[in-house]
Amino acid sequence: EEENVNLRNCMALTLAVALIACLAATPADAGFKRLGASGLTFLKVAQGARAAAMGDAFASVGDDANTVFWNPAGMVYVEGREWSYNFTNWVVGSQFHSGTVVLNTDMGAFGISYLGFMPGEIEETTPFAPGGTGHMLAAGDMALGFAYARRMTDRFSLGGHVQYIQETLDVETGSTLNVSLGTLFFTGFRSSRIAMTLKNFGKSETFLDDSFIMPMVFSVGAAMEVYGEKQDPNRLTVSAENVFAIDYDNRAHLGAELWLQDMLALRAGYKFNYDAESWTMGGGLM
Repeated sequence: EEENVNLRNCMALTLAVALIACLAATPADAGFKRLGASGLTFLKVAQGARAAAMGDAFASVGDDANTVFWNPAGMVYVEGREWSYNFTNWVVGSQFHSGTVVLNTDMGAFGISYLGFMPGEIEETTPFAPGGTGHMLAAGDMALGFAYARRMTDRFSLGGHVQYIQETLDVETGSTLNVSLGTLFFTGFRSSRIAMTLKNFGKSETFLDDSFIMPMVFSVGAAMEVYGEKQDPNRLTVSAENVFAIDYDNRAHLGAELWLQDMLALRAGYKFNYDAESWTMGGGLM
């Protein structure tokens, strides 16, 4: 009976967070794309080859070290200690570097994270030298984070991720904090689970006299093994996610992951309502 009470309390907390997130993520001019309304958008770029290959439908799937970036509640399913490092070649010669370390203990799961965006050097231009002055400007973004997650019951986990963010443009530097929250609930029907996440929650900031809002994203996702069980060497996982961003229309993600003998993984996904993205594919070898 006590466990049922705890479960009801946890679900009530989840629904309250979801309601607050929906209200906060629905601007007054809903129905219009609010492109350019948010800053620090590097926080929204997918980290980890597994998640990217599954079309970013990862909030209800993540059970490895990279889940710190997607849904910190999933850290409770990391076995012991695990770390990850990701490197991404991005547009116009820019790069991403990110890494996480997760330690799962009897007191809960702890994680630390690093995310760095390096756009490369940019040549300074002025009204009198539109072709460039020859002076190269250093720019970039980085975020350092600490995460914690705990099992509230045997089927429900709750996690949070706090990040210190710094943005640099030549000699100008700005910094702020944001918070991400996540829940993961196993329904009891086979291996089906439901995830809710609120990422990049924080106050509006000003940098170089320009004000912007944080790139807040609220998502609701579900996943299940349609073939095999979660720990079987051969299994097929499917996932779906509905995404509500403060600076764009609603989007949807679909993903699938097929494991063969716990050695070879084949992954694919599809993103709906994107201007320049649709199909994703990938694989992994253990």
